[in-house]
Amino acid sequence: MTTDFSTTQRQNFKGILVIFLMDLVKRIKQNIFAFLPLLSSNIRQNYWEYIVTGFVLLIVLQLLYSYKSYLNFKFHIQDGRFFLRQGVFKFTDVDIAFDRIQNININQNLIQQMLNVVGFEIETAGQGKAEITIKALSREDAIDLKRILLENKTEKFAENNNSEVTAEVSTKPKLLFHLNLKRLLKVGISSNYLKGLGLVFAFFATLFQYIEDIFSNFFEVDFGETYVNQIPETLGYIAGFVVFIIAAAFIVTVATSVIKYFELKVTKVDNEFEVDYGLFKRINQVIKKSKTQVFEVEQNPIKDLFGIKNIFISQASSEELSNKKKIGIVGVSNDEINTMFQSLFDVPYDQEFVIRQSSFRLMFRLMTRYSILGLGIGIGIYFWQNLVISLVVFTVLISVFSIISYKTVKKSHIGVNENLIKIHSGSIHTNMKYIATHKIQSLALKRNWYQQRNQHADLLIYTASGDERINYLKYEEALKIIDFLNYKVESSQLSWI
Repeated sequence: MTTDFSTTQRQNFKGILVIFLMDLVKRIKQNIFAFLPLLSSNIRQNYWEYIVTGFVLLIVLQLLYSYKSYLNFKFHIQDGRFFLRQGVFKFTDVDIAFDRIQNININQNLIQQMLNVVGFEIETAGQGKAEITIKALSREDAIDLKRILLENKTEKFAENNNSEVTAEVSTKPKLLFHLNLKRLLKVGISSNYLKGLGLVFAFFATLFQYIEDIFSNFFEVDFGETYVNQIPETLGYIAGFVVFIIAAAFIVTVATSVIKYFELKVTKVDNEFEVDYGLFKRINQVIKKSKTQVFEVEQNPIKDLFGIKNIFISQASSEELSNKKKIGIVGVSNDEINTMFQSLFDVPYDQEFVIRQSSFRLMFRLMTRYSILGLGIGIGIYFWQNLVISLVVFTVLISVFSIISYKTVKKSHIGVNENLIKIHSGSIHTNMKYIATHKIQSLALKRNWYQQRNQHADLLIYTASGDERINYLKYEEALKIIDFLNYKVESSQLSWI
């Protein structure tokens, strides 16, 4: 039976528990440090009754708050508008016209999965995040409500433009891509280990004293003695710790990819794509042709070996998009990239471009920054250990940074043709960003005093999802690129959204 959304509706009754559990988890995260005194056995023994009573009281108050929040959350649709009233102690009324709706997302976190409900989000023009969030609807109601809102939006648009065009019949949804477990593991194996390594290192750095004691006992190493007398034990300790850290980083990275992109599916309907993924939190996002600003393709040597790439789509937003807010589709083949690219840009993925390379002077800028970082690390290690280890670490870092800087400069260039801009960047990874010329909002050149002397500049391209930067182009070449792109923007009849 279809729900009548023209009458006042509440969330699914399970929403009481969803609101309660989600708010409870949020409060615990916000006040996690308040629980640290409970680690003291003294406090637990002397104040146990008070602690339990306080917890019970807080949980009861949170449950009452959640129930009241559920009762006061009411919504309905009428005359081409979505109405919402919510609040506990203070009421908020929201009124959204259908033609302001940009995206509708259906998400499902772990709590919602357990209770068999979904979250429903409405994003509007002028908002950097969802303006309306409904925490608990049945999947059937969520799909029906999404269909009604989008259908009414299309009808409203046609009325406002006095169009006599008959409604287009949408093609049947077609499953374009399904990321199986084998390919998902390849994505995890070929991912950036620095994030996983950083998490593992940060965790073990906080427990260094305990780790040192454990390894001292295991290898019988006395850290107070000289390294000269304990070279075998010290090398064993270092080798064991490095292997353990690398293995832990590998496991964390792969696990993170599997959890985030589990059962990733891309469904194509006309020129739009619906992306659904996630293990503990199911995310549903829509890629719209009109809103797509930047089409990014990421690859690296391991991905090339596996024959896969990652895609990240940046859509129009009122604020600059972070990497977390981009829509990611991982583990795709060249054929799948071409299908998406052609649907979104109306041109094939393989294009010829006029290329302008970043100057090798960029390497001087990069090495200056890296040298300061390496010097800081070297000084820190000198005070922590000794001069010899400090010099060894500094030399290794400078060697690695030199290779990274060289690769960064070699990969840094911009390509331009009649329809597209291609921004090439990266070091170990390779990133290629494609922007349709009519999507450009503005262009700018930035030059520091050194660049003014040597006739170079950084080119900035602004779109509705943020800005893209190409470093250290020759000044005359950068001016020609700006003149050409300004001409393409001004002469284009296409809308940027």
